[in-house]
Amino acid sequence: MLTPFYPLLSHPWGGVVIGLVIAAVGVALRIVSRRPRIGGSAGRARLARALGVLVAVFAVVVLVAAVVSMIEIRRLAGEHPPPGRLVDVGGHRMHILVEGDAGDGPTVIWIPGGRAQGLALYHLHAAIRGETRSILFDRPGTGWSDPGPFPRRTATEAVELAALLDEAGEEGPFVLAGHSYGGLLAANYARRYPERTAAVVLLDASPPDAFIYAPAYGAAALDGLVRDAEAQGLDKLFGGWTNPEIAMAETETEIGEVLRKQRRLLADVGEAMAANARRPAASFATASIFQEFSPGIVSSAAPDLVVYDGELGDMPVLVVIPDDPADAIIDPLGMEEAAARRAKNFFVRMRVRYLEVSSDARLIHTPPGTGHNYPYETPGFVLEVVRQLLLELDAGVAPPTRPGSS
Repeated sequence: MLTPFYPLLSHPWGGVVIGLVIAAVGVALRIVSRRPRIGGSAGRARLARALGVLVAVFAVVVLVAAVVSMIEIRRLAGEHPPPGRLVDVGGHRMHILVEGDAGDGPTVIWIPGGRAQGLALYHLHAAIRGETRSILFDRPGTGWSDPGPFPRRTATEAVELAALLDEAGEEGPFVLAGHSYGGLLAANYARRYPERTAAVVLLDASPPDAFIYAPAYGAAALDGLVRDAEAQGLDKLFGGWTNPEIAMAETETEIGEVLRKQRRLLADVGEAMAANARRPAASFATASIFQEFSPGIVSSAAPDLVVYDGELGDMPVLVVIPDDPADAIIDPLGMEEAAARRAKNFFVRMRVRYLEVSSDARLIHTPPGTGHNYPYETPGFVLEVVRQLLLELDAGVAPPTRPGSS
């Protein structure tokens, strides 16, 4: 793994540094080859000279690719300036977009899944900013935010989010609405800052169990995700990257359909999102944070990562999940029948894990036919859940059981 080099590789100029290092090796080989009687052998001198030439040529290729890539990344950044503010959170800057007026009520913070940039939930933010105060932010390395220090950890990012809100002058209280992996961050923030948190809306949030114990995936499979992220980061540094979502959106699959809906919903910010995705920091920060579930790290990271049963007291927690048997998650894996049954049972029950974190947690099922990516399949439903919660918080009453809830 490239873990020790993430701080360097996360910057657009990281590829240039690599090219210069390779060039230095080539120069060193040439110098050594010119010394008299190198190692007592003229043949070794010729070999060193030939290697020096090959390394120098390779360095030129690498440098040209890295410089072209760096120029392209900077061009895209110039064409798409941040719509919000860049706020210093202790040596690195994070981007925050705040719009709307909360009045006497809470402010909504949207946290996308997959450690995506904040604009990934822009359609929900844009729909509600006229009714209350709404916040999108970019986790370090994503969107317009700086990479920040490594390693990346969910616990670290919960503290960074608190610092961002403080430095931006946002006092709250906050309703944190987190989708998938973003729900893990939302729950972590709420545990650390319950006095600032009015409620949590978990949009099919990922508990750590999903990565550590899953029969279909488990911690070992995350190594593949880390390697993929590293490979994409290197491709971005040297200009060989093509967003894989472009090809997936053209397929007649469930994820292809979701990506097409996402494109339509986010059309106003699609070009900015594509420009931000070109930054290598997004890949290496993702690779780093997924390592918190790796076998060598998870045992020490878990106490800071897991929100244990009852830790949110009586805080309102809405656990909003699809009412499906997880077929869409497991069937494409081609597992043997008995193993597939076991994996589906795990995912169905894992989805309700967050019901134990608060005595005021409620289960809400999404409309029939929707899956894990329902914030794009049925955004109106998500907005209805959040609006109803805001009304109930404003009235000072706990959210009642809704149709489709338990």
